[in-house]
Order: sequence, then C-alpha cells, then structure tokens
Amino acid sequence: MNTLQRLALASAISTLAACSSFDGQRTVKTGPTLADIQPAVMPDPTKPVPKIELAEIEKRYQQALTTANQPETRRKILIRLAGLEMARSETDLVESEVADASYFGNAITMYQELIDLQRMQPAAVGKGTSVDELLYQLSKAYALDGQNDKADATLEQIAKEFPNSPYLAEAFFRQAERSFSDEDYRESTARYEAVVAAGPKSEFYENALYMLGWSQFKRGVYEDALGTFTKLLDVYLSDGSELAGLTGSARTLCEDTLRVMSLSFSYLDGSTTIQQTYARLGRRDYEHLLYAGLADLYLSKQRFTDSASTYQTFVNQHELDKRAPEFSLARVKVFEAGGFPEKVVTAKRDYIMRYGITSQYWAAKTEAEREPLLPSLHEFLTELAQFRHARAQQWDETLAANPKQQFKAEDKPVTPARINEEFLLAAQWYREFLATFPEDDATATMNYLLAETLYAAGQTEPAYVEFHKVAYFLDELLTDMEMGANAGYNAFLFAQELQKAATAADVQIYWEEQIVYNGLLFSDLYQADPRALSVLVTSAQGLLNNGDNLKAVEAGMRAVQWEPAPEGELLITAWLIVAQAQFNAEDYNNAEVAYNEVLELLPEGDSRRASINERLAASLYKRAEQSVAKGDLGSAVDQLLQVKARLPDSDIARTAHYDAANYLVDLGRNDEARSLLLEYRSKYPQDPLTENIAAKLVVVYQALENWSAAADELRTVMKTDADPEFQRQSTYLVAELYEKAKDYPSAIEFYRSYAHSYPAPFADNIEAQYKLTELYQTTGDGTKRNFWLQKLISAHDAAKTATPRSLYLAAWSANDLADQHFNSFNRIKLTLPLKTSLNRKKKALEVALKGYEKTLSYGVEEFTTKSNYRIGEIYASLSEDLMDSERPKGLSALELEQYEILLEEQALPFGDRAIQIHTANSQRSWSGIYDEWVKDSFESLRKLLPGRFNKPEKGIEVSDEIY
Repeated sequence: MNTLQRLALASAISTLAACSSFDGQRTVKTGPTLADIQPAVMPDPTKPVPKIELAEIEKRYQQALTTANQPETRRKILIRLAGLEMARSETDLVESEVADASYFGNAITMYQELIDLQRMQPAAVGKGTSVDELLYQLSKAYALDGQNDKADATLEQIAKEFPNSPYLAEAFFRQAERSFSDEDYRESTARYEAVVAAGPKSEFYENALYMLGWSQFKRGVYEDALGTFTKLLDVYLSDGSELAGLTGSARTLCEDTLRVMSLSFSYLDGSTTIQQTYARLGRRDYEHLLYAGLADLYLSKQRFTDSASTYQTFVNQHELDKRAPEFSLARVKVFEAGGFPEKVVTAKRDYIMRYGITSQYWAAKTEAEREPLLPSLHEFLTELAQFRHARAQQWDETLAANPKQQFKAEDKPVTPARINEEFLLAAQWYREFLATFPEDDATATMNYLLAETLYAAGQTEPAYVEFHKVAYFLDELLTDMEMGANAGYNAFLFAQELQKAATAADVQIYWEEQIVYNGLLFSDLYQADPRALSVLVTSAQGLLNNGDNLKAVEAGMRAVQWEPAPEGELLITAWLIVAQAQFNAEDYNNAEVAYNEVLELLPEGDSRRASINERLAASLYKRAEQSVAKGDLGSAVDQLLQVKARLPDSDIARTAHYDAANYLVDLGRNDEARSLLLEYRSKYPQDPLTENIAAKLVVVYQALENWSAAADELRTVMKTDADPEFQRQSTYLVAELYEKAKDYPSAIEFYRSYAHSYPAPFADNIEAQYKLTELYQTTGDGTKRNFWLQKLISAHDAAKTATPRSLYLAAWSANDLADQHFNSFNRIKLTLPLKTSLNRKKKALEVALKGYEKTLSYGVEEFTTKSNYRIGEIYASLSEDLMDSERPKGLSALELEQYEILLEEQALPFGDRAIQIHTANSQRSWSGIYDEWVKDSFESLRKLLPGRFNKPEKGIEVSDEIY
C-alpha cells in the first residue's frame, strides 16, 4: 500500500460512519397478522449473540440483488453491498503487504451504478440517497484505490454540481491534502482555507487549520502560519485547559502544533515574535507553552543564551503568573547546562529577587501558592550567600597576602571597599534566608555566617546583634553547641570593642552593660567552655564598674567557687572584685575577709600587696565609721586602733590614728586621747592634720584640768592661725587658762594684751579689765589695780553702747576707789595743830565724797545704799572725830569749855548731816530695800539719835491655857 493510499485511508476511516448511514424506503410486503405474533420473551443474557461473518452478509445481499427487480429495492441493496464492499476493501488494504494493489474496484463499480441509477430514475429510486453523497463515496473509493486524479475529479464534480453539499468541506479537504502531498503548498493553502471558511461546525475544521498552518509554514509565511496555529490551539486550550489534560489525537495534534510554532518563532525573532504576535492577536492563556517550546527548541540546538532569554521574556511579561517561577528555574538550568557559572549565579539571584520573601510575587500569593517556591529559595539563598562569602574571603586573603599587588575579578579591581561590598552581599542573602526559613535546621548556622560577614565588612554592631542571637535566642535550633559558644564569645568581645570605640558617655554606658549582660549569659549557658570563667570574671568587673555591687559580689563568688577551681590571676581578680564590691556595698566585714583572701594568694614581695593592705585598712576604717553612725564610739575606737596596729605603714592608718584620738576625746577618755595626740604629732610632724593637734590638746588638757598645758598648746595654735577673730578669742582663753593654773603673771599678761588690743566686743573687753583688777588685787599690786579700776569707769563712761554689766562694773570700780578714799579718810587723825590735821581730813572727805557721788551717779542699787551709808558715816565720823580730837594743852577750864563749845559747834552740822543721810538711806526700807547698808544706817541712827531709834521693843504675851 503506497503512501497516498494510507493517507487516504486514514482520512476515510474518520468518515466511515457516514458510509453506512444511507437509508431508503422499504418495500411493503404482506406478513403475518397480529394473531401470528408470539408473546414477547426477554432474551437469555447468558447466551451470546450469534456472530455472522462479513462475507456471509455480503453473500446474502448478492443473492438478494439477483432477484431484485424494483429500482428502489435494487438501490437499497446496492447501497448495503457498496458499504460492505468498502469495509472489506479497507480491511484488505490495511492487512495487505503488497504495494500498489487494487482492492476497491467492486465498490467503485457499485457506486457508479448507484449514481447512474439515481440520475436516470430519480423518482423511481426515491429520495433516500443524494447524488452528492454517492459521488462523495465514489471519490473516497478512488482515493483509497490510489486513483487520485479520479478522486479529485469526482470531488470537483461535487463542488460544481452541489455547491451547498454537506460533503463539500470534505471535498475541499481531500483536494487540499492532495495538493499538500504534491507539495503544491499554495494550492493546499487555498483549499484548506476553503475548508476553514466553512466554520468550526465542520468535522474537518481542526485538521484543516492544522494543515493550513503547515502549508503556510512550508511556504515560509511564518506569521500567517502562527495566526492559523493560534486558531487551532484556541480550539483546545482557549478555555483554560492545560495541555496535560488532553489525550489521544488532540494531545498529539497540539504538541505537534506547538513544535511547528516554535520553529516558526525561531525563524523570526524568537521570543520577541511571541510578544509581538500576541500583542497583535490578543493574549492567550497558553502563551507559556509557546515560550517553553521555543526555549526547548533553542536548548536542543545548544543555543543556551537564546533559550534562557526566552524564559526570561516570559517572566518579564508575566511576572505574577504561576508559571513564572518554573520558567525562572528553567533559565537557571539552561545556564547550568551551558556551563555559564556567573550567569547561573545571576539567574539564581534574579529568582530570589523575583520570588523571595521581599518580592511582589511573594506578597501577591497565598501560603499554598508560595509553598512550591521554598525548595528553590532554600537552595539558591544558601548557594548565593556561601558563594559571595567564600569569594569575599578569598579576595581578602589574597589582598592581605599581597597588599601592594593589585588583582582583578570580573574585570574590576579588587579593593577593600569591594571586598566589603561582597561581604555585605553575602550578608544580604543570609538575612533573606533567615527571614524565609526562620525555623530551618540550618538557621543557626546561617545566622552565624551572617554575623561573620557583617564583622568582616566592618559592621561590628550588627555583627554583635547576630552573634548574640545565635548564642542565646536560637538555642533550640543549635545543633552545634561549640558554634553557639563561639557566637556568644564573639558577642562578648564585640561588645568590648564597641565600648572602647564609643565616644558618647551614654553609648559607653550602654556597651558596658552589654558586656556584663553577655558575659553572664555566656557563663550560664556555656559553662563547659574553657573561656567561661574568664568571661564571668570580666562581667563581674563590669558589674563592679557600673556600681551594681550586689550582683558583682554574686558573680565574683561564682567565679571563686567555679569547678574546676580557678587558679592564678583569675582567682585573685575574682576575690578582688568581691572585696571591692562588698566594700562599696558597705559590707565591710566580708570585704575584710575577701581582702585577706587576696593577701593569702599574693606572694611576698608582690607590689600589689601594699594597695591591698590599703584597701583592707579602708574596710576596717569603714567599719569604724559604721560604729560611729550607730553611736558606738567605743567600738569605733577599737577598730581604728586595729587599723593602726595591723597596718601601721598604710596611709589610712594615719587617719585612723587621728580619728581614734578624736573619738577618745568625745568619749572623755582624755588620758588616752592625750597620748594618741602627742604620738601623732611626734610621728607625723609634717602631716597637715598635725596642725590641729594643739587645738585638740587644748580641749584634752582642759578636760584633765591641766590648765597650764592647755594654755601652752593654745599659744602654739595661735602661732599658726592668723585669723584675727581666732587670735582675739584665743588670747582671752589663754588668759583664763593661766588664771586657772594660778599662773597670775601669765594671766595678767594675756588679759592686759586683750584689754589693749581688742576694744570690741565691748563686753569681753571690760571683762578682761575686770580680770586685771582681780589679778592685781591677788598679786597685791594696788596701784595697777586702781589703774584698771579707773579704766573700767572710763570705758563705761566713754562707751556708746554701754551694757548693764559695764554699768555695774563702773559702779563697782567707783565704789572700790571711794572705799579706798574712805579708808584713807578714816586713817587721818585730828591732831594738834587742829587746823592742819582738820584740813587734811576735810580734803580726804571731799575725795571720798566725790568717789561715792560717782558711784551714786550710776544708780546701781547695791552700791547706792552702800555709798549713802558711807557718806553718812563720813559725816558722823568727822563729827565724832572733832569731838574726840586732841585738846590744846595749857587751857584753863573756861578756855577748855569754850574750846569744846566751839568744837561742838563745828561737829554738830556734820552730825546733823550724817543723821539726814542715814535717815534717807534707812527710808529705802519703806520701798522694800533692806540690805546690809540700810540696816547699818539704822544702827548708826541708834547711836546718833538714841531717843528715837534706840527704844526697846515691847512684846504682848498671850496665854493658850484654857480654864
């Protein structure tokens, strides 16, 4: 069987049903009546229907034909026989292995007879089968028998005679096929277009479109062919159907159509033509198949760049299409197949940028739609991050090895800045991996690598954040505890680095806190790490520096109790931290214990022992301060003396010595205080505090009533303190101290110095003058005493703001001086010659009277009554002295009588004056004043006026007896 026969057979098979569908009118025959009909019986389904061979059926029709005389009957039999003959001939054609054999001669003869019969006797044969149908069957038989010209002529006959025949489309289709077989593609194009023009209702429509496209393709009019093939694909795929959903010939037809379209696109401008075609024809849901087919075609021809570009064009045009990720992946695989490593990297980067977690595509899709992206994103993110990281490290190592030798990568110089950029690119992909796969098994590792790249790029603070996260927030994802420990240690080191680099105070404080925070976390979580103890000690130091003493003690004690036990400097440092923190927290007892631990660990001769001793002494000293605050000065003294005894050479021992002496003074333990103060002055003569010793000894010596020593110490103080007020006060105090010590000359010296040097304050000045009057009286120097008595009077009289005290002292001084004159008056005896002695007596009287008048002028009651009494006594005394005066010798009795009368006349006024004054003084008792001087005036009046003032008192006796 030749090729044309097989092609015709394939086409004929599709219309076989039409060949056996002819119907005609049945000849009515007389048969059995209703009475002859047997009751209906259902057939036995278990019995098979008898099979009758095709030859047997044909034989029976042949027998019937020989007896058929009626044209209609004969036509019907011929139609059946022709159909059977066609079926048998087709079977023989398929099964035959002989080329160019003829099998359809009988069928052809039968159809020719039927056509003739129909044309000659149309009325006789009826209207059941049309001539165009018979011509169609005849054409088919010719075609199957290899008589193509006759087949075409028959089809032309149908087209000419029956333009509206339903078989016209097939007629054109067969003509088109014939032209296509003859490679007359222009003719086949026209005839296929005629079939297509009949519309989709024709059963040849799809095949005609397919062959029309091929005809156009063969002619090289690729754009026309693409339009035709698009119409064909629209039939099967325009409703959203997928190619995978098609089966059988439909699937085969579409696949072949896609292949030829790919060829067409490749002959034009490739993927650009796809864009242009469907910009012109309108978008199609199946465009991805066209891009994929073209890309596959390019790939099969090893046109890798064109294949990848085709995939990329689709992606660019359909960014949110669900197939876009598949096409991007296909692009990656094309570059991999082509051996383009740099383009593979770029394609994978583009995939992440288009479909990663930050992309528009990701945001527009549901979680279920994103799920297919994850495997590729996981792979590409990992690869890109590690690729960039490794390359940056390689560049860095190369540049470090030869800093002066330049080298290039990708035709660009590799500089430190570019290396940093490469590290940051790696960091970018590590970050996106972490954002996309936060709970992945590789998350901790990727986070660690992110931190490394950031640090390598000079971004210490972000690196710190990431290392910290790995160490302490991804512990559930950590499969490698060593990596976690390294991350934690790096975070600790970076915090220190950032603290050193900080310039602002608040930033420094922040990083100091972070150092401590990270150190404590590290020592808790990674205790087995050999660096944990050192980190803990550093953190304890940080807590101490930050003033968090309680936590510093806690951390320090953890360090000293670490297992295995710490040794060497770490242990010393830990104890020092504990000691200082306890000291700062005012836990001085435990601080003392801790400092002693440090001293136990430090070898003799270690230069640090001195400073530790100082701190130990400070702890003891602070304990003493606490005792002082509680009011327990006795304990404070004991603790301070312990400092002095245990650490005599320390600086603080000096202070403790001094303070102990002060507290002993406060406690009244003056003998001990004196000893310590004297020892301090002897031991530390150049110490600034030594200047205060003398003042403190003044107090101590006063308490001990060692007035002279107190005065001597105060004089020492006066030599060093030039303050005028201090000098003034000290001068007075020294005078007082010497006075108490009965060192009267020294006391007089300092009182006199005070009285001359410090007129103000007035009150202190007149007291100093008063003291001088007292001291001069003690020493028996009346002249100097009288001088200061007079100074007291003058000072009061000259004062602008006199005081009650100055008034009293002035009155007291005037009275004292008047008394002295009174005594002088009394000591003068009236002797002969009377006139001479009387004159002296009168002068003394005047001076005494003037003195008492001065006293009276101050109006001080105490001295007023006394002065009045004394004045009265002066007058009485003068009167009495006159009467008792020595008589001249040699007087006669008459002369003597006359002389006495004269004396009495002289004495009487004085007596009267005395009575008046005493009377006035005694009358003060009427106003409630009855002191000794008023009383003495009454006594004087008894003598001067005994009749009035010397009357005996009479008492009245009363009996209590009851009768």
